[in-house]
Amino acid sequence: MTVRGDLPAQTTTFIGRRAVLAETEALLGTARLVTLVGAGGAGKTRIAVETSRAMARAFQHGVWEVRLADLKDPALLARTVAAELRIVDNSRDAGLGRLVESLYDKHLLLALDHCDHLLDAVRHLVHRLLRDCEGLTILTTSREQLGVYGEHLLRVPPMSDEDSVELYLERAGAAQDDLADVTTLCRALDGPPLAIELVAARHAEMSLADVLAQLPHQVTLEQVLDWSARHCTDEERQLWATLSVFPADFDTDAAEAVAGVLEPLSALVLRSIVVATTSPVTGRTRYRLPDTVSQFGARLLTSPDEPLRRHALHYGAFVDEAARSWFSPDETLWMSRLREEWPNVRAAIGHALRTPGLAETGAVMAMGVQRTRFTLFTGMLGQAWDLLAMAREAITEAPLRTSLLAHCAYLAQAQGDMSAAIPLMNEARTLPRLPVTDVHLVFAEATHLFFVEGSPDCVPLYAHVVDLCRQYASPGDTYITELMHAMAACFLLDAEAADKAMTRLAESNGVDWSHAWGLWHQGLYELLHGDPAQVLPLAVEALRIQLALGDTWGPAYSLWLLACTCAELGAFDRAARLLGALRTQERVARISFSTMSPFHKVLERADRTVRRALGDDYPVITTLGADLRQEQAMEFAVEPVPDSERRRAKPALPGGLSRQEFTIAGLVAEGLTSRQIAARLFISPRTADRHVVNIRVKLGLPNRVALAAWHRSATGEQV
Repeated sequence: MTVRGDLPAQTTTFIGRRAVLAETEALLGTARLVTLVGAGGAGKTRIAVETSRAMARAFQHGVWEVRLADLKDPALLARTVAAELRIVDNSRDAGLGRLVESLYDKHLLLALDHCDHLLDAVRHLVHRLLRDCEGLTILTTSREQLGVYGEHLLRVPPMSDEDSVELYLERAGAAQDDLADVTTLCRALDGPPLAIELVAARHAEMSLADVLAQLPHQVTLEQVLDWSARHCTDEERQLWATLSVFPADFDTDAAEAVAGVLEPLSALVLRSIVVATTSPVTGRTRYRLPDTVSQFGARLLTSPDEPLRRHALHYGAFVDEAARSWFSPDETLWMSRLREEWPNVRAAIGHALRTPGLAETGAVMAMGVQRTRFTLFTGMLGQAWDLLAMAREAITEAPLRTSLLAHCAYLAQAQGDMSAAIPLMNEARTLPRLPVTDVHLVFAEATHLFFVEGSPDCVPLYAHVVDLCRQYASPGDTYITELMHAMAACFLLDAEAADKAMTRLAESNGVDWSHAWGLWHQGLYELLHGDPAQVLPLAVEALRIQLALGDTWGPAYSLWLLACTCAELGAFDRAARLLGALRTQERVARISFSTMSPFHKVLERADRTVRRALGDDYPVITTLGADLRQEQAMEFAVEPVPDSERRRAKPALPGGLSRQEFTIAGLVAEGLTSRQIAARLFISPRTADRHVVNIRVKLGLPNRVALAAWHRSATGEQV
């Protein structure tokens, strides 16, 4: 059995605590809410992790830990839990709706660690989840009880003398000859594992006799922390204090940028003040301060202003680098790095937006995150909306506000939320602009023409933005504009123009995400201008790539393409199921194709075709599709369409002509000039004339008269 979940890897052995582990497991076997209560440093987090690990196979959908120590804003609690559980949360509403919708039928264990500073918010969340999600069991750690009905408390006792001695000897590497003194010391420490580890870390530089002489007979954790700080050098104490501004773990580059010095870092690791781990993303060392140690360090800091400013600037530079670099073969690495650094990035943006002199940095960071596609890709658009709302409150002056409003308008347009996008655009239009803000605003204007009005006028606007981006923007920004330009051309222009706009999309540059969109666009072209039978393998491969990457946004577009294609091919039962699955995907991802005019027209035609074909079976089959779980819907979507479900392919047109070419040949046979053909097909006279020449060359005909005769003959043969 594969255990699903997200428990942190441990770098040290777990010693003792057999009784409390057994009691916790027993309680979780009968109760749906268990809270481990104890003072800081008592070992609540480690007990919760080890208990969860031991019980993982008892829960069908695994065990998940959510660390709340780095979360300062109670309003972000539901979003943080959703992100840790990999639940798509693209809603602008920060409520509990998405959590309940995703967990109501799940059987899993949710561990919420360090709840004490968010008690009111945690109480509300736990009460709602337990009420509405019957298969959910919750384990929390806190310094005090939650006070929720049905809560079972388990007070974490100090470690026994035997366990304390074993822990000290293991961490210190001490000899058994010291057993009597170690026992005396552990009794004085009174059992908090953190206190034992801090003292054990000094074993190599201080004798047990010296330690016993310096500590009182009964010592508190606070006294141990103070003793440990006194035995640090000034540089070590300063680094300890400075590193306390990090809300989560961090790497060496971040530590150096914020603290300015790294030499004492290894000493702090040796003294158990800083914990070193290896990043599963980069393979590089990452560091964190245990929460109680961090809180003590914060009290050593004279003023947090300068370290927090450096923290914001460092992560601002990180986001900018990610925005410039993600469009490369390292795209997966960048998405993983952004997720790993997200607590720091989110905290840096929040601090910058609240701090005079840093607000512009925060706003640029909030927009920069969207340039990386990270929150779109991971289903965390809700958090992006929260940060962008803060930015709009902080930034009141143009030209940055102009760019910010245009940026938010496009994000709303991408979700199909035109009621939110239009007011943002209206305000942006009234503000002063600079050339750079013009790019953002023109892009949003083009998207309005595309999605709302379905006007071909959007295509030259997109082309203008593409030209500017190729000169001044990053490859990723440029590709996004090329993507929208090609999509608009494919929906709104003729086959030739669509084909020309798609040329650059075929160049994936080793980026799997863009390769998937290139395949999707080829499928769209075949559906609208070519052979729909060619769409399925393209759309399926695009979807497979998106799922392999962990993309939560693209699959909705692939489902749309597959559903419309199956309707066109006459696979009506499959099309109905896909239409149902698509509606669920729209609701989950907060995408509305019904408000995107070109998408809606094609989808409406497909839906109408399927309704007519299935009659009374239509609502039943679409409901079956809508009820599929996410993974079931995707498995169904990538299955090959059986021949029995396909409508017979239309016979190939004479001479190997495309549909549009055969239509133009027919218009020539009717005696129309190139100008008249252009007016009939909404193309330029030059394009019409070029089509006629290409058709004649393909058929080996000398002139238009011969082409007209050929078409009459070919039509007669078909009849």
